Amino acid sequence: MIDVAKFLGTWRLVSWTIPDEGGVPRHPLGSDAKGLLSYAPDGYMFAALMASGRPRFLGGDPLGGTAEECRAATHGYHTYCGRYRLEKDAVVHTVELSLFPNLIGQEQVRYYRFDGDRLLLSTPPLLRNGLSGVAQLVWERVRHD
Repeated sequence: MIDVAKFLGTWRLVSWTIPDEGGVPRHPLGSDAKGLLSYAPDGYMFAALMASGRPRFLGGDPLGGTAEECRAATHGYHTYCGRYRLEKDAVVHTVELSLFPNLIGQEQVRYYRFDGDRLLLSTPPLLRNGLSGVAQLVWERVRHD
């Protein structure tokens, strides 16, 4: 029996790598990427990951910006949210909203294991920021002391 309580709460990204064929880790959003992942008791989740140091827009309109500003902003950001369910060895995210429209309506399978206060997720082979392979994401539980 899968204990959903182990997933509940917010997790901060420690690392996101896609190792190459030789096992050398590659970082889709850089080695200092930032991210949050949250699982709620109502069955919804969100994931947001970004490259550090993304350039700011010159103007203050978050829905404005030049084509170059918009491209740079989206190039260094990956996010989606929707419902989740637990299966034998995987958590399955059913995407309802996403920065990348092609994910909407898709299922994102993440194989999981826990290591203390860390959640380790791996994916089936995928393509992210030009890197292909099995992604490995390490998340650490956010504590509010």
